[in-house]
Amino acid sequence: MSWQHFLDFMTNFRTDRIMEQLAAWNISGLGQNPYVLGGLALAIAITYFIGWRTISGLIIGIGGFIYALSYAVAQGTGTEGLSGPGIWILIGGGGASAILFVYLLFIRSE
Repeated sequence: MSWQHFLDFMTNFRTDRIMEQLAAWNISGLGQNPYVLGGLALAIAITYFIGWRTISGLIIGIGGFIYALSYAVAQGTGTEGLSGPGIWILIGGGGASAILFVYLLFIRSE
């Protein structure tokens, strides 16, 4: 693998291309899809009541970040920088889900 091939591959991870791919996957509809929300709730309930608190916290963290990401994409976050309101939703929602994940995983001990 040459350096130029590596640089060409890394251009796939530019912010504008990532946002285009997320829009193509229709990730903005995940926050309203009842099957996704019901599946996450069912998985969280099953793992919590079985006693797998770590896996339950992991699912909550991933689900919260997916919801924050889908909401931010639906609000129109793009490559216009920090002027868009969706980026603050993404940062706040991602931070809140990370804090909840860390709390459930490490701080709360049962």
